[in-house]
Amino acid sequence: MVESSDIDLVGIMKPSFDFNKERRINNALNHQIPSTHRIDLGTMSITELYGSPRKGSIMKHVELPILLNYLKQARLIHGKQINFNKLPVKSATPKDELRYHIKTFNEYKEAFRERDRIGADFAFKDFLKVIFYIAHIELQLTQQITTGNYSEIVKAFAKDKTHPVHDSMRLRLKKTISSTDRRRWLNVAEGYVAEMMSYATEE
Repeated sequence: MVESSDIDLVGIMKPSFDFNKERRINNALNHQIPSTHRIDLGTMSITELYGSPRKGSIMKHVELPILLNYLKQARLIHGKQINFNKLPVKSATPKDELRYHIKTFNEYKEAFRERDRIGADFAFKDFLKVIFYIAHIELQLTQQITTGNYSEIVKAFAKDKTHPVHDSMRLRLKKTISSTDRRRWLNVAEGYVAEMMSYATEE
């Protein structure tokens, strides 16, 4: 967690929930709860876990097999525990998730060479996270740590000072990122992502 981190909440709702209220609830959370961090609620219907059409905002941003991996790691604040073994869709394998993050990186890299953000909610510091996601999968595939904690990922690569997670963390902690830093990071990250393609494609 850094100074600019937000608090992500996933609301898995009954199908009868009025999903038009999501934005209003988000505004209420951020205005009525004292916090130095932005609170970001995304919602989905419980039926989406079984293949029904999207109702909330969450599935607009991530594929279901990837989301299931995140949900398994998330802390349940309220409601019923989900039995993931009974869902028709299974969680993504590490290689599936690696391919997903590589695809995301390649889709956005050229746009981020030109500017700091894509749309209102996807800034360069969000794009940095893709390298942590890929490094996390690299550790899983080499049978090392499985936690997604960014600091622990960086520590796992302590002996490899050239690994891009170190520069990614340095830029993540900066208040502003210059265009020179951005271009340099993108060049290094692009090389790393290309190397990781071999993990994603090997049998």
